[in-house]
Amino acid sequence: MAISSFDHNAALLACAQGDQRALQTLYRHEAPHMLALALKMLGQRAAAEELVRDAFVLIWKNADGYDPLMGTGRAWIYSILRYRALARLRHPGGPAASNIQWADTLPDLEKEAGSDGWAGAVARLDESQRKPLLMAFYNGCTYGQISARLNMPETRVRAQVQAGLGLIAERQPA
Repeated sequence: MAISSFDHNAALLACAQGDQRALQTLYRHEAPHMLALALKMLGQRAAAEELVRDAFVLIWKNADGYDPLMGTGRAWIYSILRYRALARLRHPGGPAASNIQWADTLPDLEKEAGSDGWAGAVARLDESQRKPLLMAFYNGCTYGQISARLNMPETRVRAQVQAGLGLIAERQPA
């Protein structure tokens, strides 16, 4: 995977200062990727396009709330997109995550098992913790949806996700 030299943090900080060109540059750089993710999550082109538009409106309005000490700019803008997508998936009458094909697709983290990063910590989790955790955070499924897919009580799903998050926190360098 190619590493981008685009400075998301600088673009967001410029947006916070009212620099519309910074937002345009950020949009040109990230909108195609965000649209692909939104389309994967929602399964409908029009809904995905609307989601990306809404995400960029929120990025512009809330850029002054971005704190580089809390994480990367790219992660911040994708979290906005993800939370908006999950809200639409959970909204009555919207597309249901349980009916979308991607909901069972999880990343292959086998290569990451030896790494020290987040992916390595997730890869080293027991399958009973890794699968519900990835379904929740990678695919955006609710505990109820995971419970139905894995045929286990929702309380157990919740406990597995929480245990997995606890182990990941323990394994992260300080």
